[in-house]
Amino acid sequence: MDYARYVVQPGDTIYKIAKAYNFTMAEIIHLNHLKHPDRIYAGQVLLLPVLETHEPTPDQIPEPNYTYAMWLFEAYAGADSELTAITTYLYQAVLLDRPEFDALLRPIAYDEMQHLEKLALALRHLGVDPRYGSFKNGHWIDWRSRFIDYTSELCSLLDVNIEDEAKAHHEYLELAQKIPIPEIQCILTEIAADEERHYHLFCQAKQQYCSECSGPPLPPCSPPPIYTPIETPEIPPNLPGPHDGGRG
Repeated sequence: MDYARYVVQPGDTIYKIAKAYNFTMAEIIHLNHLKHPDRIYAGQVLLLPVLETHEPTPDQIPEPNYTYAMWLFEAYAGADSELTAITTYLYQAVLLDRPEFDALLRPIAYDEMQHLEKLALALRHLGVDPRYGSFKNGHWIDWRSRFIDYTSELCSLLDVNIEDEAKAHHEYLELAQKIPIPEIQCILTEIAADEERHYHLFCQAKQQYCSECSGPPLPPCSPPPIYTPIETPEIPPNLPGPHDGGRG
């Protein structure tokens, strides 16, 4: 017997899921080893039994899309993610409270907000609900404010930003290699190029404001992407909603 993964939605119960997919409650409880079936929570991943002759429904994410979605959720709203970057850079701009740092940090935060939207579109393209969080060991974890790095000393926070942007650039290029979907590859390589630009902006800021403690010149961020889109394909506009077609 094959199995499908189902992400529990707010308001779901074992009874509602079993009725929707024409299974018995006992089948779902036994398959998932649920000791407290009345305590399922939104974001939890459940296995559903699927007969070989059973046609998959839109609410079932087949492999490899499920794996792709897990990778994208980590970049979207995991611990080290676009959502974390947005809030971190806005926090730094308010904390430093100087025009020159506003001019550096706020445009970068705005870029990261655009990245968040692009990743949300990529997730919808895979048929999932782009909620703010990520998967860890098969369980949904909501995004949390403790993911923000509250470093307050200027040179130290620039060091952290430089390291984070270099890491993000490298990881987006890796994702573009691992997810063979042109529309999503295009999004990921565009984001990677922005992250490399942010890396160099933070490097320049460190050299300008931390010259006394700066070391040797920093190396380039990473090699250029192997996939360079000629034009940006449009994400299909009629994507299913979170409860009437797509995964959510």
